Parts: sequence; C-alpha cells; structure tokens
Amino acid sequence: MSSPHALHSIPLVTSAGARELDARTIASLPDSYTLMLRAGDAAAQWLHARTERSVAVYAGPGNNGGDGWVIAGLLRQMGWSVRVHDAGPPRAADAIRARADAERDGPFATPTGTEPIVLDALLGTGASGPARGAIASALAALRHVHASPYTLIAIDMPTALDATTGDDAGAVAASHTLTFGSLKQGQLLRRDLTGELHVLDIGLVDAGREVPRVVGAHHVATLLPAQPHDAYKGTRGRVAIVGGGAGMAGAVILAARGAHGAGAGMVRADVAQASALALQIAVPFATVRSWDALDFSAVDTRWPGALVIGPGLDGTDSALRNAVLSLLHSWRGPVVLDAGALSCFAAPRDGGAAHRIAEEDIVARDAWAGGDDVATGIAALRHALRGREALLTPHAGEFAALGGQLDQPAARFSAACALAEALGVAVLLKGVPTVIAAPDGASRVTATGNVALAMGGTGDLLAGMAGALLAQGMSATDAGVVAAWVHGRAAERATERHGGWRGVTMERLIDAVADVWPTLPLNQRDCPTAAPSLLDLPAVPAR
Repeated sequence: MSSPHALHSIPLVTSAGARELDARTIASLPDSYTLMLRAGDAAAQWLHARTERSVAVYAGPGNNGGDGWVIAGLLRQMGWSVRVHDAGPPRAADAIRARADAERDGPFATPTGTEPIVLDALLGTGASGPARGAIASALAALRHVHASPYTLIAIDMPTALDATTGDDAGAVAASHTLTFGSLKQGQLLRRDLTGELHVLDIGLVDAGREVPRVVGAHHVATLLPAQPHDAYKGTRGRVAIVGGGAGMAGAVILAARGAHGAGAGMVRADVAQASALALQIAVPFATVRSWDALDFSAVDTRWPGALVIGPGLDGTDSALRNAVLSLLHSWRGPVVLDAGALSCFAAPRDGGAAHRIAEEDIVARDAWAGGDDVATGIAALRHALRGREALLTPHAGEFAALGGQLDQPAARFSAACALAEALGVAVLLKGVPTVIAAPDGASRVTATGNVALAMGGTGDLLAGMAGALLAQGMSATDAGVVAAWVHGRAAERATERHGGWRGVTMERLIDAVADVWPTLPLNQRDCPTAAPSLLDLPAVPAR
C-alpha cells in the first residue's frame, strides 16, 4: 500500500480512533512493543527501498519517538549511516526499550545537517497544540539545521499537526508521511503538510464499528458493473438531465458530456426553450426536449434509467422548489440532485409554500439543523425521494444553505452523514477530501482531487458522471464513490500533464476523465474481450 490512489479501502480515524485501533490490536499480541516493532520494521523496509543510505532521525520521548528509535536501529543494521537527534530521554516504556535495543551497537551521533533524508518522529497522532520544551527545540533544529536540500519524512504525523482537526500549530511540511494501518482526518485535510501519504500495513485489528473508509483505485474498479458482450445503447444506461435555464445551457452541456464519458448509452437534455439550440450544437450525441416557465410536466419519465436534476437551474423561490418536487413525485426512479435542485430547498426568497409534507416526515424536519423553512424543505424533499436510489451532490455553499454546519474543516466527515440520515438518501459533499455518506450511516472518502476542480462547471460534470453510473444499475452511494474518485483523479492527471493547475480548462479536465477509466485495475472485467478478426483466422479448406 502506498498513496490513497492504490488503496482498496482504508479506515479514516481521529486521534481517539487511532488509539482505539492500536488498543484492539495490542490485545491480540504478546505485548504493545510487538506493535511498535511492526511499525518500525514497515517504515524501515519502505525507506530501504530508496536509493539514499544516510538519514537523520529526530526522536521524541513518547511512542512516536519509539518508532523512530526502532527505525534507526534497523536502518543501521541494514548498513545505513544513521544519526539521531534525541529530544529528551524516552518516557514511555516501549520507547525506553526501543532506544536500548537500537543502541546495542553503540550510541548514535547527532545530525550534521547534510543528511539527504530526515525523519520527523517527534510527536504522533495523540499530540495537539504547539510543541513545547525539548520538542519545540528539536522542531526548530529540524527546521533550521538542514539548510541543504533534503527529504523530510514524517512518521505517522508531522509534528504539531492535529490528527483529528488538521489544525497546524507550527508543523514543518513533509515530503512524505508514513502512517500505520489507517489514515487520519488531519492528514487528508492538510495534504500541503503531509505530502504524499503512504499507508503501511502493520496488521491492525478491525475497528469493530463502522468508520469512514478512504477508497482507492482497486476499490473503485470492483464497484463498476461489467457490460455484456452484446450490450447496445439502450442497455448501457439512459440518462435524462433536467436543467439548463435561459443563459445556463453550459451546465447541462457539461453534465451531458460527463454522462457520455462515464459510459451512458443514451443521453437526453430537458432544458428551457432558450437553451435547446445550444445543446443540439454542443452535444450532438444527445437528444433535446424543452420546457417552459419551470413546467417539467413535459419531461418523459418513462424513458430514462436515471434523472439528473439541477444543472443550470437557478433560484431559491418556491416555484422552482415545487417544480422539482412535482417532477420527483412523477418520477420514482434513481436520481441525482445538484445545483438549483438543492439550493431551492433553502428558505424561499418569496416566502411561498412548498408541497404538503407527510406527517411521518415531521421527525426528519425537526431533527435537521437550520430554520423552520429549511427544515420544512428537508422534510418535503425526504418525502419526495423515499423508496429510491438518490444522490445529492452539494458543494459547501449549497450544503450550508440546506442547514448543514461546516464551521470546522473536520466537520465535513460527520455533517454529510447527518444530512444523509435526515433525508434517507446518499449525500456526496464535494471538496478535497470528498465525503460520500450512505443513509445507513456508512461513509466513504475519496482523497483524489486538487485546486483544478475549483472552477465553474466541474460539479455539473460530476453530476452527469454519477447519473450515468446510476442508470447502469449502481447504488447511489457506489455511483457517488466512483464518480468522485474518477473526477478527482482526472484533475490530478490534467495538472500533471499540464505542469500545474493554472491553465487546466474544462476541455482538459474532460479529456483527463476519459483517460482515467483505462487506468483502473481489473478494467478488463468492464471491457469484454473482442472476437478475433476474421482476417486473422486460419484458412479452412473447402470440402
């Protein structure tokens, strides 16, 4: 295991969650030192695969420092030149034992500042707030002594970075972070400080309860439905996209291209009359129907396998809210709600009344945050969405308009689950990292993506991709996971190819999406083997 791109599915935990995983694992081992040896050995083996053979280890007095001492001893046995900055005598019993074992062949010299690799093993996942005393002095030395170019590798966490909240209390940015058995929330929230993440397997026991899990390429590949060799356009998924108000045709164009690029066999755009011509020109593979004055009664709900509602719809008035609700009551199949189909469920500007709410949805209304108008809209939406696969794809602003609380970056992990539970549907809270919450409380996290996605239209592209996957029979949660991971990875590929995020246009992002699919492991299960060309068959003598 290395970066999140290669992971199957890895637990995402807080500082307390990391301690719980360690404790459950230690209970199955002879002693706690065995787990420290596993961590040190995994890190030493990872380091030994590098070409450099000289390292400076900055070791703290706790168990993170103990990991550092184990690594130092093992690397010296492997023939490395190892120097250690000791930030005070070890206090933890396992750290004391680790130092004694490491120094059996003699004490270590102090770093000179010329070592090409520097290990930060001062403080680990349990620390919070700024470093103090000897740790602060060691962190200052780490920051200033190594003036020449070097690679800083954090052991479990960069010192002074909070594992739960991602709060930075003076951390030195690492090039790599070697973390053990799980990912921590703070690592994903501050990728600028953790660098490239590498999850090393040390045999942790399962958490024993549902925790968020970070997905990678292998997990995404296993979710994709295989297509039969005799598939045709009707069986590859039919997607209808309802949106595209006057002046907003571009949103549906991008959603249609997203659906097409994710494998939909047929795409239809239901847009305002003023947007119809633009769609016919920009996406010739799609059919186009038009609506007028927010009247969606003309939408043919018998045709699609999934609906995407919202791209290019603008407004928070009751007319839009009621139009969306009416469409949802007439269409009972899978649906993606995005953009205007979400913002209209905030408090209406005109104070108009929404659809009548079923009495059994009063609980959902009262349980969700926000004012009465917002909670009433949530209850009406829950009533309209019940009994189907549905995915909401809000960005932070739309999430807040729906009553969600994102006052702290780490709140996204729990807040998405709260909205999914209130509505009884899947919620994809966009951002880096992206959280996909299922209505049963489970959640998945994708760590792909970068600042290239922070431009208008990327959410429309994502909604279309998710709609295609829904139309192909995937659950709303799985469709959200796959669409978000591929969407984020496309941004990374486009940035790598272009040499930076500036200049990554929508065209480049869409091209990169198409390039991501073939890179997924086991992709052959989604690409039936073609029959050999008749021209290549051996000649058969006539009888």
